[in-house]
Amino acid sequence: MNRRYVHAPKRKESLWWLIFLLLLFLSVVRVIDRLPEAEPQALPAMALNPPAEEQHILVPQPAQEGAPCSVSMAPSSGGLDLRGPSPKILIYHTHTTEAYTATAASPYVQTSSYRTADGSKSVIAVGEALARRLEREYGFSVIHDTTDHEPPSLKTAYERSEQTMRAYLEQYPSLILFIDIHRDASSDTTDYVLVNQKPTARLMCVVGQGAKYSEKPNFDENYALASALTRHLRAVDSRLARDVRVKTGRYNQHVGRLNLLIEVGHNANTLEQALNAVPSLAESLALSLADMPLEEAGEEPSLRTLLFPHAAGIDKAP
Repeated sequence: MNRRYVHAPKRKESLWWLIFLLLLFLSVVRVIDRLPEAEPQALPAMALNPPAEEQHILVPQPAQEGAPCSVSMAPSSGGLDLRGPSPKILIYHTHTTEAYTATAASPYVQTSSYRTADGSKSVIAVGEALARRLEREYGFSVIHDTTDHEPPSLKTAYERSEQTMRAYLEQYPSLILFIDIHRDASSDTTDYVLVNQKPTARLMCVVGQGAKYSEKPNFDENYALASALTRHLRAVDSRLARDVRVKTGRYNQHVGRLNLLIEVGHNANTLEQALNAVPSLAESLALSLADMPLEEAGEEPSLRTLLFPHAAGIDKAP
């Protein structure tokens, strides 16, 4: 009994010492944390060239409306990178001569009903506007192919557009996203929405399952991207995008990693209405791509943060 009471004060004294040392340690850590960070030293010139295996994402800086997009390099641990000197997006047209309702501002010579060989009046004009918008506003590296895939028969146009896709992919293995721009068919001349007080054609994505083919598309990823694009378009206007249409065909969506078939308006729309849809389409596509998960997320910022570092609240979708 006496031995226990003799040692008790020593145990209490040791406990106070531990508390004192812990408080002292926390105080030192707090002081160090408040010290200003050292200025980074200049790197040798050779260190400015990253190793080949290091991945990068080009980050857009704020730019005035209509001005070229200024970009800078930021490292990333992986994920979807559609920027840089190597082509990442191919925009093409399986049905190249599809056109819209002719107007006094956009007349054209018909090769057949609502079709023209004049690329400035067909879906080629929409593809060109989208390519330029994606490059200028978001820094994406885009190729726009204007090959006419329709002759000698419209029924076999997808066979020839697949050859075009594979030729580009062989030349540019960096290609990730293939976008086939079409226009739909309708007789409703009132079928459009107002975006920024401009009559704007509605859009729709078509996703193929490749039911009768042994080599099938990557349906899950294509459908996820089409669904995200639809959601972001509807954040601009609830009627801007129709529901994603899933079909049993393949539509060359088995080539490469990602594929979109986008119907920009229909033949009862005008070319002006179709072109008015391009800014919303480009922004919604950029947001959709930013939503796609990084392959190795780790502690790196999300692609949304990297692609839109100064655009808090840009996405109005719930």
